[in-house]
Amino acid sequence: MFLQYTSADGKRHEVLLSGRASLTFGRSPEATIIIPETRISRIHAEIRAWDQDFVIKDMHSRNGISLNGALTEVAVLKPGDVIRIGSHEFTVEQEATKGTRTIVREVAQEIEEGKKGYRTILREIVQSTDVKKRPKAEG
Repeated sequence: MFLQYTSADGKRHEVLLSGRASLTFGRSPEATIIIPETRISRIHAEIRAWDQDFVIKDMHSRNGISLNGALTEVAVLKPGDVIRIGSHEFTVEQEATKGTRTIVREVAQEIEEGKKGYRTILREIVQSTDVKKRPKAEG
């Protein structure tokens, strides 16, 4: 699963949840997703992997979190859920089969995390799209 949201500067973001132990929201620089609002606690909420699910938990914030329009302290997330923290909305999406968006998201995450550089990824793309050699024409 992954989260989709628009940051304060108007950019759309997608954050992959799969493969993460946890993801935090808050106004602190230590938060995974920083929300620069005075109504947001330093570490306001957390999403944590638990068995095969992802669970969101309010970290004792003053203003709480909303899931699908209702205040909640702890909940298991499902595709289509809408999380509201302050004025920010995050939509939970199901991981689709690997289409273009999924691949682009994975590549961006690998670059961001420093796992691979731009040249390495380009080389992998070129290698994966090499056309098989055609048989030589007789004659």
